[in-house]
Amino acid sequence: MPRHLLTLLLALLVSACSQGDLCAEAPRCDDSEALNCETACAVGPCSTGPILQRCEQGTTCTVVPGSRSDPRFYRSRAVCAVNLSLCDPATAAAPTCDEDGRFVTGCGAHLREVRVFCSQAALYFEEVPPCCKGVRPDGGTGDGGVDGGISDAGTELDDAGS
Repeated sequence: MPRHLLTLLLALLVSACSQGDLCAEAPRCDDSEALNCETACAVGPCSTGPILQRCEQGTTCTVVPGSRSDPRFYRSRAVCAVNLSLCDPATAAAPTCDEDGRFVTGCGAHLREVRVFCSQAALYFEEVPPCCKGVRPDGGTGDGGVDGGISDAGTELDDAGS
C-alpha cells in the first residue's frame, strides 16, 4: 500500500474517533458528567476551554438557565446540583470548600445548590470563598489548585481574565 494512502487512512480514522468541538455542545449533561465551556474569563479564578466535571457525592447533573439581566451570570450552565430545588444565594449559607480545597459547594447565582471545581467558582458564586483563591482557613496558602489537569488562577490577587 502506498505510504500516502496509509497516512490518509490513518488521518481519517483519527478524525472519525475524535470528540469534535466540545465547546459547540456545551452546556450539556451526559449521564453524570457536566460539560461547560469558557472562551474567556472576566473574573478569576476561572479556567478556559471545555470543562468536564463528573457529578459525584450525591449530586445530579442538570442544565440551569442563566439570568438574561445579569451580565456576569447570564449563561446557562450544566451543573452538579446537590439539590434540584431553587435556593436564594442572598439568604443561603456562604459557599464552602471541601477538605482538599478542590471543590466548592453552595447556593450559586443560578439559584441551585451546586458542587463545582474551585477553579470555576467565580462562574457560579457572587463571592468566591477564600480557599478557592489559594488562602486556607488557617492562614496558609494552597498550591493554586488543579482540577482534572486544568490549573486555576492560583492566588488571591490573580485575575485569570486579564
